Amino acid sequence: MFLEVVPVLLVLAGMCCAMCLLYGRMLLPRSPQGTWAVLWAYGAGEGLEQRVRSLMWLHSCGFLRCAVVIADGGLNEEGRALAARLLERWPVLTLCSRQQLMERMEL
Repeated sequence: MFLEVVPVLLVLAGMCCAMCLLYGRMLLPRSPQGTWAVLWAYGAGEGLEQRVRSLMWLHSCGFLRCAVVIADGGLNEEGRALAARLLERWPVLTLCSRQQLMERMEL
């Protein structure tokens, strides 16, 4: 009985994973142009690195196909240094001031 149940459970788990992947792909926007993920950063950038890592993981898996923008909402020197390290590590990131972000949104 054990030899019959295990393969069935493995097949069911595989089918569930495939369905989740297909459903996730279905929800992705067809055209990533004009779609942005904006992360507001302020102060020393508390939590910024974790949020960027999360989005970059989704980007590397193919689940996030949009521009990722860090919006400077009042970063201090420590926060700007953190943002610079993140931009160096992931070139797909963009750092914008509040004014630059507003100008881009008007296009």
